[in-house]
Amino acid sequence: MLRDTVSQILSALHYESNIYLHSNFCSPWGLDSDNPGMGSFHVIAYGHCKISLNLYEELLLNAGDLIFFPRNIPHKIENKNNSDAEATTLICGSFDFGKSNNPLINALPDFIHIKANEISRFPWFESLFRHIVNEAEMGTEGKNLILDKLAEILFVYVLRYYVLTTKSESGVLAGLADLQLSKAIQAFHRDMSFSWTVEKLAQEALMSRSAFSERFSELVKMTPMQYVTHWRMQCAYNALNTTKDSILAVALEHGYNSEAAFSKVFKKQFGLSPGKARKQNRSLIQEKE
Repeated sequence: MLRDTVSQILSALHYESNIYLHSNFCSPWGLDSDNPGMGSFHVIAYGHCKISLNLYEELLLNAGDLIFFPRNIPHKIENKNNSDAEATTLICGSFDFGKSNNPLINALPDFIHIKANEISRFPWFESLFRHIVNEAEMGTEGKNLILDKLAEILFVYVLRYYVLTTKSESGVLAGLADLQLSKAIQAFHRDMSFSWTVEKLAQEALMSRSAFSERFSELVKMTPMQYVTHWRMQCAYNALNTTKDSILAVALEHGYNSEAAFSKVFKKQFGLSPGKARKQNRSLIQEKE
């Protein structure tokens, strides 16, 4: 049941991925990485390098390693060793999660460094890693499109790895790990159209309203109804762009009794009306085609 809820949360995320660099570097070399408003990742296909970040110790990355930044953290990747004859091959990409304040992304640390021996523990992860490296090396027709799609899967795999190997102390993942809060979160994701209130969520968690609200806010870092509104909007956004349902139908499916009430909250969340969001997304799809 918990796994199903995590899958529902992941499916509600809308983001775009792009692999923007695949290159070989011979020492000494260095490059700055700064993607305002975006997440990013670096795959070390061959060789090794160091990453320098403010407020953190320098990180050493070796062949087979992956580092993922959920949010933009300016950093420098380099190898200053003049005597190092081994070239380093990097595959770098970015993730655009949009302008919304996403609780799942906010629950992640500043970076996730996954070493080669950790990736090899999970066959599904190792297979994807090799697929990305091989596709980047082949240079065949359609490579860029395939790599961008593989980057989408990579993001999901990084999150799956993180959930499997890390105990979160705060954020939505911590809420899902809490025996009582998770009951309310799972109930909400099973039926977003239900008229949820703090009282009804607290009943699912078998807690008093005040105790539930206090623990939820402390652990998840947002109020229960902020959480409800956010994920309703995320899922509604996806529904507008993946179905032909009317705006009213989407509103009713996600807990709003009128198109006007739904549109007001949607515009506050995304900065544009549901109709414009649907039209904008379809225009982007046509441009890519």
